[in-house]
Amino acid sequence: MKKLASVFLFSLVTGVPVVDAAEVKVAAVQYRAKFMDYNIPKMSEYAIEAAKNGAQLIVFPEYSASGYLPMVSLESAEENSDTVPGKATEAFGKIAQQHNTYIAYGFIERDPETGALYNAASLVGPDGFIGRYRKNQLSIDLDTSIMRPGDLGFPVFDTPIGKIALLICYDDSQLQSLLLPALRGADIVAFSFNAAYILKADLGSAADQTTIGSVATLPGWIGINIVAADSTDVVSIDVIPGGSAVWDVTGKRLAAGAVTTVFDRQPPQIVYATIDTAKPNPQREFWLKHRRPELYRDFNMFRPTHDKNANLKPAQVSAMLVQYTPKEGDVDHNHQVIDKLMAENKSNANLAVLPFNSFVGNVTVTKENVAKLAEPLNGKSYTLAADLAKKYATYLLFSMPESAGGKFHETAILFDPQGKQIGLYRKSHLNDIEKTWATAGDDLPVFDTEMGRLAVILNDEVRIPELTNIYGIKRANLLLVPASYNQKDYGGDVDIPKGLVPDDSNRGMYIWYNMAKYSQAYTLVANYVGGAQGDVGQSALYSLVPEEGYYAPKIAPRDRETAFLVTFATNLNIELWTNQTEKIQERRWDLALPLTLDPESAYFKAWQENSTSPHVSLDNAGQARER
Repeated sequence: MKKLASVFLFSLVTGVPVVDAAEVKVAAVQYRAKFMDYNIPKMSEYAIEAAKNGAQLIVFPEYSASGYLPMVSLESAEENSDTVPGKATEAFGKIAQQHNTYIAYGFIERDPETGALYNAASLVGPDGFIGRYRKNQLSIDLDTSIMRPGDLGFPVFDTPIGKIALLICYDDSQLQSLLLPALRGADIVAFSFNAAYILKADLGSAADQTTIGSVATLPGWIGINIVAADSTDVVSIDVIPGGSAVWDVTGKRLAAGAVTTVFDRQPPQIVYATIDTAKPNPQREFWLKHRRPELYRDFNMFRPTHDKNANLKPAQVSAMLVQYTPKEGDVDHNHQVIDKLMAENKSNANLAVLPFNSFVGNVTVTKENVAKLAEPLNGKSYTLAADLAKKYATYLLFSMPESAGGKFHETAILFDPQGKQIGLYRKSHLNDIEKTWATAGDDLPVFDTEMGRLAVILNDEVRIPELTNIYGIKRANLLLVPASYNQKDYGGDVDIPKGLVPDDSNRGMYIWYNMAKYSQAYTLVANYVGGAQGDVGQSALYSLVPEEGYYAPKIAPRDRETAFLVTFATNLNIELWTNQTEKIQERRWDLALPLTLDPESAYFKAWQENSTSPHVSLDNAGQARER
């Protein structure tokens, strides 16, 4: 471990030294709460132990101070609720002050003025209470039976160990719950869980998605450190699995706790890791630099059950995901290879997806070579692609550098089985090299076909999480991703703590994996094998709810040319924990406005600066204050 780069400050209130450090030792405590008079003393023991072991941030599970009581009765919930300030802030505040640490915990909050109950989390530190968060995404039939939805937005609290956000369990069901704190500059998310699942088969999988297994694939996409604490217990056939874990900004899992099953109940445990808030964060830098909020206005729109954009008709899809080793810039050779691969595996296919810049290959297009590589619509490459669609009687997605009216674009064209163009998308989020020669598109279209509604995300645009959300809101059934991916510049392997999901679902590339989950649209990726960039293949189909064990990722080999055939059906009537309609209905569209604002605008900057408000920041005397 490298030496801590620390600056010691002294609190004006307590005189206790506060560490301002890039490296922060964190602890996630997994235990099973009972009732408040038991929980607070027990949590105090764990907090003291963790602090003595050097933890500067200690995270407890959802409802850890109150007990998981909403489903018992309103009376039980009220009896074990707490106020702010209250019993828990007093007890944990003393420990935080004595041991110079920060403690995040979940509880049932009772508003003393209204009597309303909230599923809440609080953060205390060496100077006492810092702030609280009220859960925004309430889980149906659990939280909603008693709790009110959160009304404090997504606060981020400035501390000497970093900017800390609080999230709770089902918040992870919506991608914007992570995006908004990240836009506010959060370094660490203290994520509290109490998520049951029902075992299936031998390994089991989540009937409720909100386990550590869901969050495990998010940190590297958002570029954020996450400390996740889950309860651990067995109640009848419901399992609270534990598996508490810590991830860094690259998505690397630093530590994970034991996983409880019906046959192997694990004792309480404190999971430790050290995160570095100064670690380079290339994914978040890329996202923040290249995002285009002016294209995301759909975030602000409420979509009802009878959304006319939705295509709910079941459809059978048999797709060829073409991966091959290209010759740089050799359109004829590359077309011939693709034609041959499609001929070998054309059985009943009604969709073909070709890699990024399909006939050019995975050469980097620059301002020096674009004039040589780009072609107009209806040019040679366009015609060859249209002929492939007609020859194999299939919808076909092809992409190329396009020249048009003195400008250049990165362009994808969708052909129907007669070889007719029915869709065109010009890459809207250009990377730094593309910005030197290309003009960005200003539209995010969705194309209606017999298979449902299709949207296109071109290559490294997958690094912009908002695109996934927007296409889900626009009710895409399929996301098509022409790729040129070498596993070096971004992304990485799915790496969920073993035992939380079936092994078949614990694989793939975590960005593509998340795209299917958060759009609730089947995601199909076509990638190169080898070539100029050494791309890794692994063309794949990612399905809607892999954590339940249905439709685990179907992934082509790394090292073989193939028109990889995947077959699936859309809009099946299967009882899964979520679907696209529920995703959209449950989303707190009223909180999403900052995602659509110009980051240079006064309104956005005011929102970003006001990470805490008088409602979430109290001094030790309980008086509201501005930060």
